[in-house]
Amino acid sequence: MAMAKKIIFLMILVFYSFAWGSDGKEITVSLTVPDPTWSIVIDAVYTVGNELWVISIVSQNPDMMGAQVISTVKDSLKLAVPGLPVKNFIIGKTWAWENTEPYTFIPDLKQIETELKSGTRLYPEAERSTDPRRVLNEIWQWESTTTPVEKIDVANPERYTILLKDEGKIQARFDCNRGGGEYEIAPGKLTFGPLISTRMACPEDTMDAAFMRDLQRVTTFFVQDSMLFLELPYDSGTMRFRPEEGH
Repeated sequence: MAMAKKIIFLMILVFYSFAWGSDGKEITVSLTVPDPTWSIVIDAVYTVGNELWVISIVSQNPDMMGAQVISTVKDSLKLAVPGLPVKNFIIGKTWAWENTEPYTFIPDLKQIETELKSGTRLYPEAERSTDPRRVLNEIWQWESTTTPVEKIDVANPERYTILLKDEGKIQARFDCNRGGGEYEIAPGKLTFGPLISTRMACPEDTMDAAFMRDLQRVTTFFVQDSMLFLELPYDSGTMRFRPEEGH
């Protein structure tokens, strides 16, 4: 049974690698506008939950003359993205009539800011930092773990935290328990030694065991968009952490 599960897991990894592919997927946005003086550009792409959110900006060139003829503007890009349903958001529409395109028109990003923070930006790719100084002496709260087969969301990130001290010691909160151990860090590399904790009985919904288990499997890290990502071996998963509020 264990061997069968391992084979299935490897097949899923291969499928995901093939599906994403080096050639990527073409993302296209097409919009009806009042006249040819308008243009549209894809500004960002996120994964949010089980959807691919494409954010585009439509604008008018004030220096361009054009007949008042309803036109269509387009933009596209090729990107390695998962095969998820696409949801389009358009910023910048000023005309009053309703478009037939199944898009969501918003005034600015503030309207979906909370949802975007819970997702992952795929385009434009933010700079990834592997500098250990970006990680140390900061309390990080576990938000989720994404594997090739599922995404595990943490209902209460503040109950699962890590703090990497300068001297190679980690302080951790495992739900209702406290613990820690030792770690080793180098640019882009991070490993934890055996972790220990107190043994109080936590609520039934606790994820303390999974949290401790996966921490001890971590091999690498990076910081992106102020979020900490810890990678598990063999592309088997990524743990995502947010900084504690106020730090």
